[in-house]
Parts: sequence; structure tokens; C-alpha cells
Amino acid sequence: MEFTEADEGASVFDADRQKIGVVTEVRDGEAYVEPDPSLAEEIQAKLDWGSHEADDEAFALDSDWVDEREDGEILLRTRPLE
Repeated sequence: MEFTEADEGASVFDADRQKIGVVTEVRDGEAYVEPDPSLAEEIQAKLDWGSHEADDEAFALDSDWVDEREDGEILLRTRPLE
């Protein structure tokens, strides 16, 4: 699976439905998730305002961990696909 700009601003949840971050940037098909972003950063990403460059705290999201992706939410698996 490849991520697109449409995934920017998506909330990311672990398998227990606990929010772990927000996709702040998609670059070359790879999504970068910022854990616990400020409300302002989250709104900027969702509304496509300003720069979407991932900061030092953001981590790349491996698509093998994604269980579901819809309606601005990404739900992760308990373990990656093999």
C-alpha cells in the first residue's frame, strides 16, 4: 500500500483504538506520523494549511502495520503482515 496526500491529517490508532498520532506528511508514498501533535498542528494537517514537513519527532509508518484506512483514520494491526 502506498500513502497519498489524502492521508495527511489522518489520525492513527493502535489496535486497541488508542490514538497514537497524526499523519503530518506524505512523501514519496511514505507517511510520517507525529505522536501527540498539538491541536494547532493537527488542524493544519487536516485542513491542508501551511507546511506539512515532518519534524524530528515524526516517524515513518510502515504500511505492513496498517489494518484499515478510511474516513481520515488509520488503524494499525497488533503485528505486521508477514
